Amino acid sequence: MVGEYGSGYDRDDWGPHNSGICREAVGSPDPYTGTPIDTCNVDHVVALHEAHESGGWGWLASTKRQFSQDPANHVASRACVNQSKGADDIFEWSDADIASSSACGGGYTVTAAGRCFLAVTTVAVKSEWGLTVDQAEADALAATLAGCRDEAPEFLTERPATTTTSSPTTTVPPTTTVAPPDECVIAGKTAAQYDAVSGIGEVLSTRLVAAQPFSSSAELEAVRGIGPARSDAVWSHFCGP
Repeated sequence: MVGEYGSGYDRDDWGPHNSGICREAVGSPDPYTGTPIDTCNVDHVVALHEAHESGGWGWLASTKRQFSQDPANHVASRACVNQSKGADDIFEWSDADIASSSACGGGYTVTAAGRCFLAVTTVAVKSEWGLTVDQAEADALAATLAGCRDEAPEFLTERPATTTTSSPTTTVPPTTTVAPPDECVIAGKTAAQYDAVSGIGEVLSTRLVAAQPFSSSAELEAVRGIGPARSDAVWSHFCGP
């Protein structure tokens, strides 16, 4: 597990979400509580502040904006539920906090299907973007997923039609971001640190930041445009020969 990085967050760095899913969502069930959506918000399932704490702090501003606009992380939600969730992860957004929240007038709960949706989507998004989990979040995800069915509930979300050139391609389960002591994992590096490696440059640095962590030179080589020579150079730079 990796602890969260709690300072330096600036919402303006992440830009708008540019999602139009709320146009069709009013009257449909809120994905978390099942209650009808009256006033709609676009919820980032993995909140932007949570993404910052989990590794996004090291991203370039362009990568932060790409994450904010990732439709796989968008869901139409009842506005007061979204306000209650705020920047919390699945551990922090406890049932007690939800029940006592004044946002929806109190007395409402997240359904079992809603918790499963939150857990399944969190794992998918954090894995796709190379974001980490701390111990409390990992335990909450594991406990929730143990009671879920194989498929996430269907809710009003957008899914990317094609893989963009800037999206990360390495999928790593978020509970494996730290390797045993005798292994090397490249994680949490900034674009400037990657750029310090000969032959990498700003564009490849951005892709590496978005796709980390890496536990081998082969995983580095899978990032578009890196190739064997550059992947070996990055691996040697951070992990030795």
